[in-house]
Amino acid sequence: MRHLSSVLPAQHTGIADVRAILFDLDGTLVDSLQDLTCAANHMCSALGHRKVSQDQVRRWIGHGALRLVERALTATIGRAPSEVEVTDGYTLFKDYYLRAICDHTTTYPGVRSMVKQLGAWGLHLGIVTNKPRRFAEALLECLRLSQIFNVLVAGDDLATMKPDPAMLIHACRSLGIETSQAVYIGDSSADVRAAQAAQMPVLVAAWGYDQAPTPRDLKVDWVMEAASDMTRWLSQRLGHDPR
Repeated sequence: MRHLSSVLPAQHTGIADVRAILFDLDGTLVDSLQDLTCAANHMCSALGHRKVSQDQVRRWIGHGALRLVERALTATIGRAPSEVEVTDGYTLFKDYYLRAICDHTTTYPGVRSMVKQLGAWGLHLGIVTNKPRRFAEALLECLRLSQIFNVLVAGDDLATMKPDPAMLIHACRSLGIETSQAVYIGDSSADVRAAQAAQMPVLVAAWGYDQAPTPRDLKVDWVMEAASDMTRWLSQRLGHDPR
């Protein structure tokens, strides 16, 4: 993670007091669906179960890898798996996914230029994801994103995950700011609920995985149809032209 700057440049202060932008990872910054599906199907095949579809995995993303494994096993064996079955399945999933974490995963269009612009404005950037830290760090390193972000809070860092607000609160404390001074961008109802519980403005990425309810059904500050919408929305509050 890159070095934390102490404060925002003077021209930002007092306009909207936005000091940090925090992001979800899967379905918001990166499209990891194919690699997660491959890892789930490697696990299923190794255990002698039928494979799952990308559409199924899309619905399971967002609550951590262990929950994804549990849901995949439930779908393929037709019952709730035992603790031992989940542990064995997760080991197979984890070993494969770490080897192939970036085979097909890419950033969404416009994401790199968006975060570059936000960083140029002097904003702190962070990631708050339910993805386990080992996976999140490996993925960010593979995509050459590690040095862009000031803070990473992963799914196994705290006792609770989103939609509990604790991860967002922890990220803000790490940055030395109030939650009201950060904006969270995610793609799921869990992201929205976590941000709202933390009293943090929240934007939804319409391209994300969680489409139930649809992004426009959620009571959020903005629905982003493209990554560039973030800089447009924020420029209105920071007094900048995003072009």
